[in-house]
Amino acid sequence: MTVNYKDSLDALMTILNLGGKITQASNQLSSMLNGLKYYSLEVTINGDHYLIQSFEQEAIALFNMAMNILYDKKTSIKKIEKTCT
Repeated sequence: MTVNYKDSLDALMTILNLGGKITQASNQLSSMLNGLKYYSLEVTINGDHYLIQSFEQEAIALFNMAMNILYDKKTSIKKIEKTCT
């Protein structure tokens, strides 16, 4: 089965909405030797691992989205821990 995505953000959100999870994500953008901004992350769904890559403005948007998602998860976990103790 082949799925087409509009861009890297669409791919990330689609996989997450289907129950996938971010399994590896750098906490910083990278720059390639030619100066292009680059970002990639790994998502996992149903035991399958996918690498989502992006460049330039899309890389910045993907990075920001991933960091917001991961930050929200950490915040939610901390809130649960505080209410349980």
